[in-house]
Amino acid sequence: MPKIERIRKRHPMKKRDQRRELERIENILSSSITGLDEKTKLEEGVLDDGSRVILVEGEIIFFETDGVLFPTLRALLSEVVRIPKVTVDMGAVKFVVNGADIMRPGITHIEDGIKAGSIVAIVDERHGKPLAVGVSKMSSEELRSAVSGKVIQSKHHIGDKLWEFRI
Repeated sequence: MPKIERIRKRHPMKKRDQRRELERIENILSSSITGLDEKTKLEEGVLDDGSRVILVEGEIIFFETDGVLFPTLRALLSEVVRIPKVTVDMGAVKFVVNGADIMRPGITHIEDGIKAGSIVAIVDERHGKPLAVGVSKMSSEELRSAVSGKVIQSKHHIGDKLWEFRI
């Protein structure tokens, strides 16, 4: 996760740059961005550590880590984008919201379409609300057959600096 204290630079994106960036994000996520239309004005920002963020109406909806743009939990909650979900049991929730990587024993349901290295949303089994965004180390089939170990690396979670950040 990027180091976020303030947005050092911030500017509106040109329409062609906006369209190109959204297409790039859709390719990375293998999913369509449905919550944004042509009239939505995106802004691009640069954080103190040099990583990029994309904002809508002052809210960060995508952040860059290791050269990859990830959706934020706010983007998932407002249904800007839909990515595959992995459901964790209620016993794992306290660990997930504190930034822990996802262990296989805590997973109760795995959606189809997950590939090794793909970005996934981690949701709780009771409410189905996103708790974290991570990178899967395995495909859906491999996740289902695994019995132990870390299977998803957490990149952003409820309560982290990105979640708490307000402009």
